[in-house]
Amino acid sequence: MAGRALSGSPDTEHGRAAVQHMMRRLDGFARGLGLDEATTRAIVERVVADRPEQTDEERSIEARCRMIVASA
Repeated sequence: MAGRALSGSPDTEHGRAAVQHMMRRLDGFARGLGLDEATTRAIVERVVADRPEQTDEERSIEARCRMIVASA
């Protein structure tokens, strides 16, 4: 089904809600690493798109790992 958005895609209502939830949850962590909002949002959106089947906690862990790499 090419072209069909996944339920976790940042382009769906559920995906946008997941991105907003993670942005609020990870804001302090990202700031502590010195990441700006645009970089944080790009990471969070990519994690939501890449891992639609995972729980919020699993995606948050992955986003934190990617943020650490981005800040290095």
